[in-house]
Amino acid sequence: MFKPLLLLALCAPLITQAQNVAENVAGKPAEKPAEKSAEPPATHVAPIPRVEIIAARDAEWASYRRAYQAAALSATYTRSRPLIQAHMQIRPLKPDASLAGLKLQLAGDTTQADIDVDGIGRATIPMSKQAYDEDAVLRLNRGKGLYYFSGRFSIREHADGVYPVAQLRAACEQLIGAQRASGYRLRLLGKNCSGVKFSYPASDAAMTVEVRGADGAPRPVGVIDGHPFEDNSMGVYKVALLRFADLPADGSVVTRAAPLAIGTVYE
Repeated sequence: MFKPLLLLALCAPLITQAQNVAENVAGKPAEKPAEKSAEPPATHVAPIPRVEIIAARDAEWASYRRAYQAAALSATYTRSRPLIQAHMQIRPLKPDASLAGLKLQLAGDTTQADIDVDGIGRATIPMSKQAYDEDAVLRLNRGKGLYYFSGRFSIREHADGVYPVAQLRAACEQLIGAQRASGYRLRLLGKNCSGVKFSYPASDAAMTVEVRGADGAPRPVGVIDGHPFEDNSMGVYKVALLRFADLPADGSVVTRAAPLAIGTVYE
């Protein structure tokens, strides 16, 4: 009998300790998670500007070979007509679509080049044999179905902003002659040069065009909302329309700021 009592006495502390642990586990309420510290007050975050990225496969494009051939052909019409110029022009399918931010890229197997596009969609195509041999493409930073590629003759701008009337008349004749020679003879049948148009952005309300006679006295020219060229393929711009019949033969047209383009008026 002594051994069982001794064993019970030795195990009693262990049994008591186990009971205390069990009671603590079963009866102790679960501890609450530590509360998060108060978050700092929200601060104003400037909105992230939206960047439109057009995948190469979805971009509007044109064959460089065709553009090269067209530029080479246009050069034959302007070579003997130094008062006019020829460009590739990117035109919107909807005339009121914006031309702001247009960029053109020449992309071939080994050829990569950015081509400037001016404020009225014109671009000068580089004459690269390497790009021609690679059958490169001209890729626009706009999606398909919004713009198309065409050609455009226009009168050369003068850096000093001074245009003798006699020279404008000669430039108009050179331009209609180039258009007829390039395949628009029937469309221009019976048409004659009657004036020119100086075009500026539609938002430019401060543009100034003046006519000066032999005495040098300036006469402001009224500005209207109109199309920059003889066709209506482009949107509406601020246009100073000058008819030769209203201009002094020995006078000049003076601009304070360079126009986007100088077009012709046929009647």
